[in-house]
This record gives sequence, structure tokens and C-alpha cells, in this order.
Amino acid sequence: MNPTRAWLALVALSAASTFLASPVLSLPGMTGAWLALPILLLAWAKARLILREYLGLATAPGWSRGFSLVLGLYMLLMMGLAIMGNLAA
Repeated sequence: MNPTRAWLALVALSAASTFLASPVLSLPGMTGAWLALPILLLAWAKARLILREYLGLATAPGWSRGFSLVLGLYMLLMMGLAIMGNLAA
């Protein structure tokens, strides 16, 4: 993927997360904590794209797997905290 396509993908992912977070989208039952889950997934996709395309991890598969694992575990932690916050409310 060239830098322009990566940038366009980042813009699209950012627009999607902004749309999800905006008050324009009012889905029944989708409150702040539940909306955090798809927004976190979009953030995870953006982080992976930046790591692979702009920091060059696409050419270093071992490093890419390591960063993906740590990033995935961090996102799971954040999603778990969002779910726990929603269940406690």
C-alpha cells in the first residue's frame, strides 16, 4: 500500500469513528460505553495501519507480530474496561 492509500484509509477510519462518536448517530441501547467498543476497534485498525505502513513494520514480520500482539492485548484491556464501566452503570 502506498502512502496516499494509507492516508486515505486513515481518513476514512477517522471519519467513521467521528461519525460513531457524534450525536447525529443515536442508536437505541448504544450508550457511551457500548459505543466505545467499535470506536476502539477503529482505533486499533488505525494504529496497525500506521505501524505497518508509516513505521515500516510491513517489512519486518517479527516486529509486526510483536507490536500487533501488544496492541491487541491493550485493546482487549480497554474494551474490557469499557464493558465493565457499562455494566456498573
